Amino acid sequence: MIKILTAFSLSLVFPAFALADSAAKIPGVEIDDAWIAEAPPVSTVNAAYMKIVNASAADIRIVSISCDNYSDAEFHRTVHTDGMARMRHLDELKIPAGSALAFEPGDYHVMLFNPVRALHSGDESRCTLKLDDGRSLAITLAVKKSSNDD
Repeated sequence: MIKILTAFSLSLVFPAFALADSAAKIPGVEIDDAWIAEAPPVSTVNAAYMKIVNASAADIRIVSISCDNYSDAEFHRTVHTDGMARMRHLDELKIPAGSALAFEPGDYHVMLFNPVRALHSGDESRCTLKLDDGRSLAITLAVKKSSNDD
């Protein structure tokens, strides 16, 4: 009876791992240097950065991002107009085939809203990028002090 229950339990667990793994990779798409800037403990917003490389033969469109430790996440870009820097919300990101998009302080970034807990340098947060074709890409971002804190 125990062997039957163990086999049944494993049959429920392994498909869950397979499902999670299918969201982890998209052929030709890589995420490099994914990180979240450590924020003051009372902050209700934060920023994340990364480089998305599309080495595939097709353009990709990323339509959303969600992160485990935040109530909401959005793509933004800082634009400079008439000497003023302003953040612009982006509904989606298009990354042409054979190119890359860098998220860096002062340019493209992910705005993270309402952390469920304060994250400190050395912590990690898991996020999921969703593409317009329904595929998703799970990534892990390391929390680190921003270069402005050095």
